[in-house]
Amino acid sequence: MKFANPVFFWALLSLAIPIVIHLFHFRRFRTVYFTNVRFLKALQEETQSRSRLKHLLVLLARCLALAALVFAFAQPFIPSDRKSTGANRAISIYIDNSFSMDSRGESSSLIELAKKHAAEIAASYKATDRFNLITNDFEGKHQRLVTKDQFIELLEEVDSSPASRKVSEVVGRQKDILKQSATSQPIVYLISDFQKNTFDLNAIKPDTSISLNCVHIKPQLADNISIDSVWFESPYREKGKSDNIQLSIRNFSSGRVENLPVKLTVDGAQRGLGSATTGPDSTLNTSISFTASGSGYHSGSLKITDYPVVFDDEFFFSYRIPEKINILTIHGSGENQYLNRLFQSNAAFEYLNTSDLQVDYAGFSNKHLIILNGLKTVSSGLIQELKKFAQQGGSVLIFPSLQSDIGSYQLLSKELNAGEYQGVQQVAQKVAKLNDAHRIYDDVFEKKPEGIDLPTVKTYLSFKPGKDSRQEEIMRLQNSDLFLADYDSWKGHTYLCAVPLEEAAGNFQLHALFIPTIYKVALYSIPQTSLFYTIGKDEAIEIQGLRLKGDQPLKIAAADGTFEIIPEQQADEGKMRLFVRDQIAKSGIYKVKQADSTLAILAFNYNRTESPNNYEAADELKELLETTGWNNAAVLDGSVKELRQAVMQLDEGQPLWKIFIILALLFLLAEVLLIRLLKS
Repeated sequence: MKFANPVFFWALLSLAIPIVIHLFHFRRFRTVYFTNVRFLKALQEETQSRSRLKHLLVLLARCLALAALVFAFAQPFIPSDRKSTGANRAISIYIDNSFSMDSRGESSSLIELAKKHAAEIAASYKATDRFNLITNDFEGKHQRLVTKDQFIELLEEVDSSPASRKVSEVVGRQKDILKQSATSQPIVYLISDFQKNTFDLNAIKPDTSISLNCVHIKPQLADNISIDSVWFESPYREKGKSDNIQLSIRNFSSGRVENLPVKLTVDGAQRGLGSATTGPDSTLNTSISFTASGSGYHSGSLKITDYPVVFDDEFFFSYRIPEKINILTIHGSGENQYLNRLFQSNAAFEYLNTSDLQVDYAGFSNKHLIILNGLKTVSSGLIQELKKFAQQGGSVLIFPSLQSDIGSYQLLSKELNAGEYQGVQQVAQKVAKLNDAHRIYDDVFEKKPEGIDLPTVKTYLSFKPGKDSRQEEIMRLQNSDLFLADYDSWKGHTYLCAVPLEEAAGNFQLHALFIPTIYKVALYSIPQTSLFYTIGKDEAIEIQGLRLKGDQPLKIAAADGTFEIIPEQQADEGKMRLFVRDQIAKSGIYKVKQADSTLAILAFNYNRTESPNNYEAADELKELLETTGWNNAAVLDGSVKELRQAVMQLDEGQPLWKIFIILALLFLLAEVLLIRLLKS
């Protein structure tokens, strides 16, 4: 124990006053005349020892009361082990302004309570100390030390943000900023609800030179319901046809949710309404049906109503229905009548035939599917262009020739990471196995096909998976050779067939499976674009087939016209990559524009990492700090109305003057009771 004002101990000399009064206190007797001796019996005899005891107890009570007052004015305290020895200190205060801090505390939102505590912390230090404010946004204006008044000004500007940071990121940033100061013991405060998915202090090495203080605040009501994600059952949309949009609803509350309304809006109009019923702490996957409208870009959202956490109640998405699916067939010995019948009569396709001697490589960029039909050899130039085509998300379908140059086909397979043709097999076979679980058959069969008649072959080219290929078989022959297989080729797909489309090789082109198989391969050749992007993630936005006019830059603008940026742009052979670099902070629908033309529509959503209501309790927080080696850390209760006293105790130590004031009052009370109750 130490004393802030030890000079007050000179006042202990005043203890001599009651002692002197006691020593020189002489009882004065007065004469009482009695008219009758019978009144003498009513007098209580007082013994000399009883009188002495009373006076000694009263003297002791007076001395102790006076001594307690002297100790109180000397301001005793238990010193803190973390007291700074420098003249000026550097204090970094982090305010967690993620969306989970919008939850309600006892009297206000957690973000407002955090700002109030930050102001109290600053008020607990001297005006000459330097301060740093940091939030999840990592803004440039928060990367320096400022005065107390400047800190308060910055504090007033803090608002909730879609950004979410790991505690290790925050502490690392605070350490870098505090290096600017010359103080020997920097002080760090973390004001947060400390969600478990962000508290990872074990990811950084403990630093004993830092005084780490965690101000733990918790919501009064932690329940939350969130739309976690959306997706379509199939990767392609067809205009004018019914479709199902899937959504995942997560119930983070402790109670069951009954008939929660879910509203579907597409292109600004309500297109569907559903409901969700889910148990406590569970996930529900459900769907809502709607009819896709015309071609082009479309945008929509799915929305629920939940309180108090509302940032994850609406999920935005966008998709594109192409006007036509562009298909190019490169043939070696003339056009194929079966392919022509399938595609030329269907308005959904833009179909083009060309000879392998007259290929226009420049036209590959706007094609979705390229079919190689009956080529005897594949030139090195065509191989490289098909590789680029697959890297941009295009699909390749190969029907070989019975006179194929196996070497050139193997080079093509190597570049496309596909299967490799081995040679001609002149043996009659029948397809024995059909993989009806493959995506191209997802809506072809009403029920699982059993005993179905499958194609036959007379002669074929056998093939096997390549060294690094990822294969999914579609059909297999009786002798276990592959008949049709699907391979992942860069960002697209390559389909290998064992037979050419001619009667000398078999009857696949005449079989009932030919049309749905090739038709679905064409539908699945449409490049898949992201339904949505997540704010805060550094994702590349890829837009296929974008044709720019003039030198005007691309812009990304909010659909309501309230926001506009010029993103970073990278052009690559018919494909444009855009990077927003944390410039978009609000969820919603955005347009990619050049001048007044809208070239694409994008959807951005808030990150759902703040949706779970899984918080670290104060006791768990203390235990984690100890186990991770942060022995110089403290956990403060952020639910209190006034935090300043706790901060001062951390910095200056535990004051004891109130205890001595209470003791002085107790001793004075004891003196009064002794005088009144202990009779002489």
